[in-house]
Amino acid sequence: MNVMNNAAEKIKETPSSDEPKATDSGFSLNNEDGVRFNKDVVIKPLGRMPHLDKGDVKAYQAVGSQKVGANLFALVCEKSLTPRISSSNKYASIINPNLARLVATGKTVWDEGVERYCFVYENTLGQPLVPREGKSIALGWKPELVMGNVIKPMINLLLDMRDKDLVHGEVWPGNMYDGGSASKDKIRLGECLTAPPSSQLPALYEPIERAMADPLGRGPGTNVDDLYAFGVSLAVMMRNEDPLEGLSDEEIVTQKIEKGSYTTLIGKERFSGAVLELLRGLLYDDKSQRWTLDEVQAWMDGRRLSPKQSPKRIKANRPITYDDKKYTRPELLAKNLNINPNLTAKLVDSGELQVWLERAIEDKTLKARMEHTMDDLAAIEKGEGYADRLSTRVAVTLSPDAPVTYKGLNFTPDGFGKYFSNTFLQRKDLQPFIEVLRGVFFLQIIRQKTDLDQAALLGKFDSCRVYIGQTKIGSGIERCLYHLDPDCPCVSDTLDDHYVRSPEEMMRALNDVAKKKDKPKRIIDRHIAAFLSVKDRKNIDPYVIDLGAEEDHRRVLAELKVLATIQKRSQLENFPDLAKWVSERLGPVYENLHDREKRKKLTQHVEKLSKVGDLTKIAFLFDDEHLYENDFYMFGQAKDKFEELLKEEHYLNNKLTTKKGFGEKTGHQIASFVSLVLSIVIISVTAFITLSS
Repeated sequence: MNVMNNAAEKIKETPSSDEPKATDSGFSLNNEDGVRFNKDVVIKPLGRMPHLDKGDVKAYQAVGSQKVGANLFALVCEKSLTPRISSSNKYASIINPNLARLVATGKTVWDEGVERYCFVYENTLGQPLVPREGKSIALGWKPELVMGNVIKPMINLLLDMRDKDLVHGEVWPGNMYDGGSASKDKIRLGECLTAPPSSQLPALYEPIERAMADPLGRGPGTNVDDLYAFGVSLAVMMRNEDPLEGLSDEEIVTQKIEKGSYTTLIGKERFSGAVLELLRGLLYDDKSQRWTLDEVQAWMDGRRLSPKQSPKRIKANRPITYDDKKYTRPELLAKNLNINPNLTAKLVDSGELQVWLERAIEDKTLKARMEHTMDDLAAIEKGEGYADRLSTRVAVTLSPDAPVTYKGLNFTPDGFGKYFSNTFLQRKDLQPFIEVLRGVFFLQIIRQKTDLDQAALLGKFDSCRVYIGQTKIGSGIERCLYHLDPDCPCVSDTLDDHYVRSPEEMMRALNDVAKKKDKPKRIIDRHIAAFLSVKDRKNIDPYVIDLGAEEDHRRVLAELKVLATIQKRSQLENFPDLAKWVSERLGPVYENLHDREKRKKLTQHVEKLSKVGDLTKIAFLFDDEHLYENDFYMFGQAKDKFEELLKEEHYLNNKLTTKKGFGEKTGHQIASFVSLVLSIVIISVTAFITLSS
């Protein structure tokens, strides 16, 4: 499949006769009510398709040429919901009729010239099995129908995704479609690329721990999480009544903890042995014991596996009171400890929590974790923010698999990046995120979570602790943004109308910005510098010091060298508008040269090269060390000569104004010398004449 990444252009009002036609659908690529996505696809902004929306990501009708198929739809992404662009190639390589087929990806000009990222798919999905707004529902399908039309095709699809190392993250009936068949024999699974992983999945379909996190902070998940979501989907399809009707997400999670996922979801329903075995295996709350795809495949092949019994969750033999509520489950207590951090600190500092764990709970592992946490907490200064940090540490100790909770934030460590970028792009309060990044306590939490790649996460957040403590350009919170979410576009105000994901795209966007009358004061701001440093440090790091210098000529010259480096290393085309913008900013650099003739010649040479748009050659002019050395040397000599002349002038003026007879003695000496010479000449001539006669 050809996954294209071409910036779209607005379709011309007067269509060109050589544009391809979508003859098999009746639509034409010449239609003036569309936005050209690329040479093969036109998106129809007036052709809304609400049944294919993905939350805030809206769907629109699209038409294509015979090359890609005529009947298409496009999903136009929201900038704050950074799409999974890096997973596009994996997704496109999956050839399975039960998955929405990706036709093209890339940028399009949308909303009055603002670029948006789009995904274009074949429109073969039909209608969703349930409305996306519905959290829980009962479809009452027969197990035989589900087995043939849902289980077999979906498991084969999930196997294909596992082979491509791709987690779907949105397996549920709201993202499953009937394929246009009333008999439900063409079930299709919708796409998963237009938003962060699992962010569009209702909490009902998430395992207990992931359901407690904010949807944008759940992290990438695993294929086992997809299987859990699939198990919930099967329960929803086959049950005849909804035992969770009217319950909130929090209440559903509480019931899952108290009763187990299977009992909570199935209620009083009764299923046959084979289906019962599958549901128990998929809905097992201990993810290490939950069925894998290989076990499901073995079950499909007729192999009967040992039935899974619901795991026994830790329960105290007597409750502890917190915030006027009684708790016997450590997980439920942990979930609410950040509601009142000061009360939590009192509960811990008084020893009441430790006594409860010691006397009411028979779990040595939990007690050992708590002892280790208390040792760490002893080193925490009881200053500002102590109660919040303590609450977070204790919550993770009581429930290590649960998300991290801190000042209203709920996230998994590997979901922090997407959570952070969404908050940043929506211009919401970032202070809690900054405190997490600066705090040592968060690194301690990561070390407690054994189910994560600790080394990778510790390295990533260690780096962010360094970045956020630096004020130099290319560091700070901006650097953390792009470091933690590689899919995040550059959000510099300079590039506000563009969707920039690489240094090459940034160059083309800056060339567009250069065409505007009102251009920013600087070409490379803090966001652009941080973005470039994360994407390819060789492009910018040699010039970071000069970019942050106080002298204008150093900053301007550093900007030129950064842009020229990108153009050269990426072998890009010429950028005449950007080169002109750069040349207009070189005034401080010219002024730093003392030789007026050199200034004039250099200015003329730069203006000539800027018309071509070759930034590399312009930068080369200023890379000549002799240019500055000779200028400085000649300026030094001229300066010394000038100072000598000034001293002589001062001396002469001083003599003339302070001494009346200044110059008389010298005049007498000169007159005597002249008289002597004349006398000698006269005597010599007289003697010669006398002797001759």
